[in-house]
Amino acid sequence: MAASSRLRAAARLLGVGRHELAAAGARQVTISIDGEHSGPEIPRDFAGLSFERGPLNSGNAGVRGYLFTPENDSLMGLFRAMGLRNLRIGGGSVDNMPPAGTGGDAFTGIDNLVAFAAAAGVRIIYSLRLLSPAERPVADLLTVNARIAGHIWRLHRGQLASFAIGNEPDWHAFHSYPGRPLDPAIYEEVPGVPGSAYPSYLAAWRRLADAVAVAAPGAPLSGPDTGAYSRQTYTPDPDRGMSWTQRFADDEGGRGQVMEVTQHYYVGGGPGRTAAAQAISNMLAPEWVDGAAPGRQPVGTTYTPYAWFHASNLAPVTAAGLPYRLTESNDYLSGVPGASDGFASALWALDHLHWWAAHGAAGVNFHNKQWLHTDTVVPDPDGPGRYTLTPKGYAIAMFNLGSVGRVKPVGLSGGDGINLTAYCVGGAGEDYLTIVNKTHGRRAADAAVTIRPPGPGPWTAQVLTLAGGAPGDATGSRVTLGGAAITADGPWEGTWETVPSEPRAQIALTVPAATAALVWIRAGR
Repeated sequence: MAASSRLRAAARLLGVGRHELAAAGARQVTISIDGEHSGPEIPRDFAGLSFERGPLNSGNAGVRGYLFTPENDSLMGLFRAMGLRNLRIGGGSVDNMPPAGTGGDAFTGIDNLVAFAAAAGVRIIYSLRLLSPAERPVADLLTVNARIAGHIWRLHRGQLASFAIGNEPDWHAFHSYPGRPLDPAIYEEVPGVPGSAYPSYLAAWRRLADAVAVAAPGAPLSGPDTGAYSRQTYTPDPDRGMSWTQRFADDEGGRGQVMEVTQHYYVGGGPGRTAAAQAISNMLAPEWVDGAAPGRQPVGTTYTPYAWFHASNLAPVTAAGLPYRLTESNDYLSGVPGASDGFASALWALDHLHWWAAHGAAGVNFHNKQWLHTDTVVPDPDGPGRYTLTPKGYAIAMFNLGSVGRVKPVGLSGGDGINLTAYCVGGAGEDYLTIVNKTHGRRAADAAVTIRPPGPGPWTAQVLTLAGGAPGDATGSRVTLGGAAITADGPWEGTWETVPSEPRAQIALTVPAATAALVWIRAGR
């Protein structure tokens, strides 16, 4: 019997939890929680999902009937199990499909969506169409959008988070295609320079926003749902670089209509031919989290690191006095099979949620375009008409369990370069510490963690583990939370393990390679 197997066997015989024993060769890491300073409070609806406009049609993407309906108990059960509170309807289909409510089924798709949201306990960001192309213009788009907004506001305002208008207007393809303008109202003043279309875009956006305000007085708006990451140059000051997101925040911040600035973010961009093993390595690399500039990955694709993206595009929004939300986010565009839908995606998504919460975001919505490898909810292959979670759904559930309160700074020391992140959320006498050990494969290393809570103690602690097939293995799709699966057919039966506190008010546990731990710490015995 190997030494590690004998250690586990001894632990079972002695009744000792596996988190009490540090594996041989584990890296020593100390995490200190700062109880004197606190960061942003995490909104209750921080973690969300995003879907395209298509699911408001019956029979979309092979679904029998409507996807969003109170009768879809399987999908509703998964939303509840994740603790989900926000649902965005948007995507590129908003501007290339007829607005919902203009077809033969009238407002059935919208009404079913809202009824589903009410039963599932979520609020909706509802995107209205902005684009009216010269080839196939939408007749009287102002009136159509006003009618939709008025219907939702009059009958369903309790489920509305905000109205959005348009989708990714800062992409060149939105303004034009070779030789002709796509939408006569939105055009590039300097051909081929997307940023020069911003003035006409803002004018078009405001016309629609004003129409919505008349039909739905007092309804909150959000925007611009931008998709580019660079600081696009715009006229009349070509020497100054500024993203559309920042300029929109500056222009709309004082008008009182916009309650949230929205941006899209696919960290790894288009994956090209990236294989699963390389994608996993990329997703769990520290460069994605703290890189100082966009970089290239081994297969020639690019990634846009959180730290650079925040400083360049989103910190200016906060400076303008508005909250921001990533309404469409994921690891890659369209995804990489075996990575975007595998266990590695759970570790990535958990880290992603906490990083942005710690940096003042109002929320993150993982995009679900039916049916891609990046999706969080997918059809259940074992049950027609039923749905199941990919590993990202487990990350959302774990985040929601450990994100009650305000962000608290943490200090990390030791570890000998171990790829580990930690985030704390809590309040007086109670903290939730999330630890993500992203080491895997040949570089896998367990972390022997010592936690120093704020204050003198005593403390009690319990731990919940997010795990895959085996410690150190980030491949595969197997995933458990607290040792149990999350299904739509019954309550989650995961368990918290008790972690004994050591002298000097410290807490010690081992976080195995390629796992995450949520430590719930409370003052008193």
